[in-house]
Amino acid sequence: MDRLSRPLVRAGAIEQIIGAAPGFRDLLICGKLYEIGHLRRTDARDRGRPLYDLVVVDAPPTGQIGAFLSAPGTFEDLIRAGPLKRRAGQTAVFLRRRARLVLVSVPEEMSVAETLEAIPAVVPSGVAVTAIVLNRMLPAVLPRGAGRTLGGLDGDRLATLMASAGLPISSQDAIAVRSEAQADDLRHRHQLAFRKELARAGPVLALPEVPGGSGSGAVLELAGTISGDPVAGAEDLPVPWPGRGAPKTEPSLRPHMEGARIIVVCGSGGVGKTSVSAAVALAMAVEASDAALLTVDPARRLATALRLPMVAGERIEIPVGPGRTLEAMQLDTKRTFDELIRRFARDRERQERVLANAFYRRIADTLSGTHEYMAMEKLYELAMEEDHGLIVVDTPPTRSALSFLDAPHRLTDFLGGRLLRWMLWPTARAGRLTFSAARIGAGAFLRTAGRLVGVEVLADTIDFLASFEGMYAGFKERAAEVLGLLSSPECAFVVVTAPTLASLEEASYFIERLGQANMRAAAVVVNRWHRQARPLPPDAGAVAARLAAGDAEQRVVGAALRAGIRNEPRHAAEAAAMHGFARAHPEIPLLAVPELAGDVHDVPGLRRLAAHLFGRGGTERAQG
Repeated sequence: MDRLSRPLVRAGAIEQIIGAAPGFRDLLICGKLYEIGHLRRTDARDRGRPLYDLVVVDAPPTGQIGAFLSAPGTFEDLIRAGPLKRRAGQTAVFLRRRARLVLVSVPEEMSVAETLEAIPAVVPSGVAVTAIVLNRMLPAVLPRGAGRTLGGLDGDRLATLMASAGLPISSQDAIAVRSEAQADDLRHRHQLAFRKELARAGPVLALPEVPGGSGSGAVLELAGTISGDPVAGAEDLPVPWPGRGAPKTEPSLRPHMEGARIIVVCGSGGVGKTSVSAAVALAMAVEASDAALLTVDPARRLATALRLPMVAGERIEIPVGPGRTLEAMQLDTKRTFDELIRRFARDRERQERVLANAFYRRIADTLSGTHEYMAMEKLYELAMEEDHGLIVVDTPPTRSALSFLDAPHRLTDFLGGRLLRWMLWPTARAGRLTFSAARIGAGAFLRTAGRLVGVEVLADTIDFLASFEGMYAGFKERAAEVLGLLSSPECAFVVVTAPTLASLEEASYFIERLGQANMRAAAVVVNRWHRQARPLPPDAGAVAARLAAGDAEQRVVGAALRAGIRNEPRHAAEAAAMHGFARAHPEIPLLAVPELAGDVHDVPGLRRLAAHLFGRGGTERAQG
């Protein structure tokens, strides 16, 4: 193997295997955990003790966690003999015995639903779910029963009560403080319902939302809560002066969608990308003929958002207006791959041979890049063969969305790569498309590979590649056509982000990649932005304390003011992050959507969101 390692690395074979072999990257990561878990100390005093007492793994998202943890067991079943099978089995046993899973959710319907779906998905791996962490929980804002009292106070009365405690404020600013407190109070009550729902599935640890929190300060605060030793006086930390408000934003997406028939919506996880995709599709389908909404994300967020029993590969029609419907569908990777095989296979015998091949059946669902490639194929089918007037594509989170753009090259490079040609060479020399133990002896590489993964698995692989060889040109041509479609004027990309530094930096990275690929970045939607009233003065905390010692009206106004003080760091951080993005990308239109009171989890909620996206948001009292 040593003689073969250098040419393999030079040929890019290792990268091809890791990047494209079915589930192999997950197996390698789990194997690394096995290795770390078995490291031992070598010093005389502690010789033999584990090097690490605890290993914490930031795992894939909940929609992918089942496949990740099951990868060793899957490979153990797939490979019939050899050291790779033994190591995969050892890793599976190690995870089953030693690993514990902590699921993290935020208190919103789609995130909670995905977390609950992840619990049965990890059962085949045997890894136990230890706890569920519910992150970004708001504290109680108003005393029980005080909401009606606060709502009954008009702007003048609110301003008078605050002024009496030493805070001169206009009626308009006082109403803004009240509205923000009311929205936070409503969110808190919704969050309590989600915590109760999760508690039925297992122990729940609630972590607080850290307004504007980032970096080590936020980490320390969360760590204190986890350990049961909260940071003393965290609520009384000085509030940074926010400075300027948010940069100028666009009132509507509509002008930036001009001429677009295909709208690809991208974004990092947890920013509301699926909701924005569905809202854009619902709004634009009213004016378009044969509109379609395709979700590429393997999680069921779209079905949750639309409150529909969506099955992968099936199409559901949603009425959107007189004589108009929207077709919604979730990608079925294997069905789409099967259709491509039937399209490009030269005869029925070759079709059946490929479709029945064990290696093909495995990669059709799990090959890294297959899912994204089939999404491209489905998009091309909708655009060019079914001739839809509007297509909205909901992609996986941003880094996976980059895989979405790279998928045509990655899959065709793998299937036509030098490594696989090398694997086929001995059988081609033999003049036959069959494979046997004798044929392994035709090359040192195949001989070694056969010992690693087993002769039968290698036989299935090479039989698939030999059968596929005549279809490669068709796949490659189709991939080039899809990329041409994505870079055409009729395709526009909308990037969804949260108003946080990390999320906007990821959006910036994606915008740059689109530019390198000559693809059109139409706009960036900053979702869940918190409208900022005029910044409160530094002594607002003392005013809130004085109000808290007064009568019923004063106490409820003090609670609202306290909520506003708590949110000041968030306003400052959001404004700074948005200004930074605007400076880096002055040519990209920014559209800010305020955080809505309550979840967006049904068609009426999506229409409310669409009203903000397309300039009909008005002065909704969702966030002040």
